[in-house]
Amino acid sequence: MPRLRWCPFCGLPVLGREQCPRCGGRTLEVKLAPPGDLRPAWPEERERLWRAALESLGREAARRLLGGPWALVLLNPVQSVDAGYEVIVDGHTVAGFFYDPLEDRWLVRPDRIGVEILAAEETGPVLYADTVLRPGAVLRGGLRGEKPQSGSYVALAGRGPSYGIGRVLGDGAVRVVKAWKRWRRVEWRHRPRARSLDEVVEANRGWLEEREEEARSWLEKVIRETGAKPLASVSGGKDSTVSAAIAALAGVEDLYSVDTGMEHPETLETVERLASTLGVRLHVASPGPRMFWRGAELYGPPARDYRWCTKLLKMTSLARLLEELAPGGRVLTVTGQRGAESTQRALSPRLAGSGTAGRGRSLVAAPIQEWSSLEVFLYIRLRGLPLNPLYRLGFDRIGCWMCPASHLCELRETARRHPELWEEWERLLRRYARRHELPRSWVKLGLWRWRWSLPAEARRLANRAGLDPDVTLGRLNTYGAMTAREYSREGELLVASPSLPSEPDWDKMPGLAKATGLAYSVEDDNITLRDGRVWARVTRSGRVEIPAATPPKERRRLAKLAASILLMASACIGEQCMLCASSCPEDAVKGPAVIDADKCTGCRACINACPATNKAEQVVQLIEGLAKEN
Repeated sequence: MPRLRWCPFCGLPVLGREQCPRCGGRTLEVKLAPPGDLRPAWPEERERLWRAALESLGREAARRLLGGPWALVLLNPVQSVDAGYEVIVDGHTVAGFFYDPLEDRWLVRPDRIGVEILAAEETGPVLYADTVLRPGAVLRGGLRGEKPQSGSYVALAGRGPSYGIGRVLGDGAVRVVKAWKRWRRVEWRHRPRARSLDEVVEANRGWLEEREEEARSWLEKVIRETGAKPLASVSGGKDSTVSAAIAALAGVEDLYSVDTGMEHPETLETVERLASTLGVRLHVASPGPRMFWRGAELYGPPARDYRWCTKLLKMTSLARLLEELAPGGRVLTVTGQRGAESTQRALSPRLAGSGTAGRGRSLVAAPIQEWSSLEVFLYIRLRGLPLNPLYRLGFDRIGCWMCPASHLCELRETARRHPELWEEWERLLRRYARRHELPRSWVKLGLWRWRWSLPAEARRLANRAGLDPDVTLGRLNTYGAMTAREYSREGELLVASPSLPSEPDWDKMPGLAKATGLAYSVEDDNITLRDGRVWARVTRSGRVEIPAATPPKERRRLAKLAASILLMASACIGEQCMLCASSCPEDAVKGPAVIDADKCTGCRACINACPATNKAEQVVQLIEGLAKEN
């Protein structure tokens, strides 16, 4: 991903070049919080930013840092409790822009260069300390300046010189949230300017055309050397829009998308417009309009760490579509994967085997793997490609309209735009909350987006709302389950009985045991999985039993495998899914979770693919909870 630079003469961002293509002047590197995958702020977002800045900083400070809602602004996503960004104006990080889910409002706080500018010019919310500023310090005295109200953010200037961001506490003290030092005081030349996105595109036209040509020629070579049938995957998001355009330039004539039944209406329209713009055929796979709701009733709401939905809604229908488009042949799927999206994707090669569909005969090509988000948006503008209108409303990513990976501000925007969609989903969440004795705030604050554990930001949000995160998770994950420590001739056992939607189909269990790849034995109403000296047992009554003396690593692994086959036998969707069959490289699956033990090699592909096995983590946590009681 190219480093972002800025031309101080033209007031424009420059991609990857030390010399401005427009004026020939020397460009300066823009320092960003990693990974630095920033994007343009759209007019609607600039208005929102401006209003929040007026409220948080005051008019004079807001105008000094931002100029006004007309100025060119770039937003760099940063880790936060919800949506959060560094605000880049005139090549400087001048502020942070955050959504507060509890108060349902956007906040602006001065940051980095913005702090130093306000401190030097004594403008806006600034306090001056007679000490060197250090992160985490609480300042109770020795402060000069007008202190804003409790909860507000303030720019700090201290000895050194040192600078920081502070938050005013309830007792009037100020906690230093962030601090840094300078060797000397710097007089920043900061001049917000009105620059259109078209001006940014024109300044970077040469760079974008070079990136396009490299991606196109690379993809043509991959298609030629693999001999696989090329298909471009499109989702209605910006990245797949660009990768599909590159694919079309490389001669790919077929696009496919998956309509999960939960897509934004705007997304479906964007996909159709893209196919029309590129002049290619569009194939749509779909599991059916109500498949999600069936899965939600069976497995509960999906979550960031409980993504049964991807398997059930996308992979099932995609496997069938790929078989139709390339029966028995190899498929090369062109995707919009980018390394900057996540650590996992950053480590992914540009060309790799598909880990999700195609029985090991599918390849995945990522022509824009090294592109930045800014490059993607500028390329869309350069080539006149359709852009999903949700981006202009501030959406960072486009998935299903209730996707748990979404920010809460995005979900609330969806509820405002499409109340007819959101009301049914909220009714399901409320029923689920009542059944599990969870408070209303579990729904309101979007805490349903996590199932097995809460990250630090979500824990802080829960605490602010007066919730105990551990109690909430405990109620969520122990509902309908039973645990016990029992003693037998085999020694002390840890026993967990998870909540199952139906009794296990015991006739399926021997084949599923074979699929684990472990040695197993069937004894009346029990099946025992063995791996050397360690073992786990599954009973017809729905229990998982493991010796208490089992080492922790093996205990977790065996508990997960035992729970997985138990869930496959009791929570199978049936013929409408069959992901177990489409994932099996040996054609050993004869029906829904029905394994031919003679053909099965124990590769676990069917277990890993099954949506029901995502709930195996419940048994792991129950068993681990028992082990900690000792």
